Amino acid sequence: MTCDIVALVRNQPDVRTVIDGMLAFGEDVRMNELDGGVTQLYDTDGRLIVSIEVPVLVHVPGEVERLLGHELAGRVGSPVWWVDVRAAADLPDADRIARRFADDLVHWRGGTVWAGEAQS
Repeated sequence: MTCDIVALVRNQPDVRTVIDGMLAFGEDVRMNELDGGVTQLYDTDGRLIVSIEVPVLVHVPGEVERLLGHELAGRVGSPVWWVDVRAAADLPDADRIARRFADDLVHWRGGTVWAGEAQS
């Protein structure tokens, strides 16, 4: 089972720049960008550890509240960029790296992170 995280980002996210920053600060991962915009991160053994979906701009008022609840929706407003981040199950550091990516993205672009319950 994967660990699903959602970054709700106020300003248009730049996935590549955040990953470049993680690499610059010592995160030991390899990146692969697939056709269609999905970004994958691999560990040093070549195992897929994190998938980052294409950011989607949510224009519909109330959609974030419907999906993730009132409290979280109140933190970001609308419109908001929705970024799904999935960590592979049972792989060392996968959850940590996925959460770090989401936290870094929100740090630089504004917003909040959902990881099963309202967080950030």
